[in-house]
Amino acid sequence: MRLDRFLSLHGFSSRKQAKKIVRDGRIQIDGEVCFDYTRSIDGNNKVFFDGKEIENLPYATLMMNKPEGYQSSMIDERYPSVMNLVPESYRKRVRLVGRLDNDTTGLLLLTDNGILNSRLANPKHGVPKTYEVYVNHILHPDLIEKCKQPLDIGRGDIAHVDELEILDESHARITVHEGKYHEIKRIFGKFNYDVLSLKRVRFGPLSLGELKLGECRLLTEEEYDSLLDLVHLQKKDQL
Repeated sequence: MRLDRFLSLHGFSSRKQAKKIVRDGRIQIDGEVCFDYTRSIDGNNKVFFDGKEIENLPYATLMMNKPEGYQSSMIDERYPSVMNLVPESYRKRVRLVGRLDNDTTGLLLLTDNGILNSRLANPKHGVPKTYEVYVNHILHPDLIEKCKQPLDIGRGDIAHVDELEILDESHARITVHEGKYHEIKRIFGKFNYDVLSLKRVRFGPLSLGELKLGECRLLTEEEYDSLLDLVHLQKKDQL
């Protein structure tokens, strides 16, 4: 990550301000004054501002268990933004990976790695996402076989279901990898089901685990590495 971006993400108001601070010789990296705001740093560097160390996390990728009634946006609009649930120290640093509808709950990722974000959100990388769904009437067993074929869900969109498992009369688990607009609701709507509730329980190799509704936590290094591996990235690809 460039030094000026690192500083702007750690409380300095802008990259312009960060550049001035560096040019003024107020930043030290690993014990030496740095005047180059384009310098690349990673989690192994110790960065100081006026002699005080700045916390240097090698990444900031968060998992949230999104509640209903919050919108996947960076600011409050019709509904409150999910950013209200993110710890304040990360709010300026991370960006949403895709989105969940206002009435959809479950696993939402946020990251400061721009390349990782782009690849996770891009359908061509085929990142599987698993949802639990409750519908308004009994799910017929033949639905599983029907969903093995490409599905015309309208508006010129073709959906592909990776896996469908019927868990109970009106409760199913479905995995897709494309992320089309209202995709799950439109898949079930094709077969005359209304989705009553929708919860994302997995995103690639990650699951919600014991994370409570409305809570947000930093991924472990192992979890973060599993995302990088999933989309064929290395830790040096941190932007």
